[in-house]
Amino acid sequence: MKNSPVIRQASVTDAPGVSRLLRSAMLTYCADSGISSTMLEAMTESIESVADRIKRQVCLIAVKDGEIVGTICIKECPNPLVYSFSDTTYDFLKDYGSCSYISRFAVEEKYRKTGLGIDLITNAIDLARGKGTDLILLHSAASNENMVDFYGKRGFDLIDSENSRGYMRGLFANRSDSL
Repeated sequence: MKNSPVIRQASVTDAPGVSRLLRSAMLTYCADSGISSTMLEAMTESIESVADRIKRQVCLIAVKDGEIVGTICIKECPNPLVYSFSDTTYDFLKDYGSCSYISRFAVEEKYRKTGLGIDLITNAIDLARGKGTDLILLHSAASNENMVDFYGKRGFDLIDSENSRGYMRGLFANRSDSL
């Protein structure tokens, strides 16, 4: 992409911009998923909780002309079984000693379908692989065909789904042995 946004690690001072982007992007995510915005934690997070996540995790941001136009967070998880909610999930996760988990992935509407989302998730995957992670997990609404397709094209397979938050949430996995 010509004159592409710059991707860098977020700092605590970026929290207000990240918060603004997440709220805006999650409205589209909810509409595309057929779910209410009241069902998403990201819609009620304070700037302080966003800042805390930036301190505790690797949060990448894409910046264009001083504005945050993309974000993705990835954290190490020593026990992937914390994401197990059924026998199917347990059977899949039981053989992994650790994983990385992607969350709070968002791209400003005018930058969607430009390759920025691909760049962000590729950077997050590369960071995890660089630390020796064999398994990367994420959740997404199983009803959001755009995101399911996007993740599928990046090597993520739907391994299970559940409805504990009032909508069908899929658990997606990207395994280094499937690349």
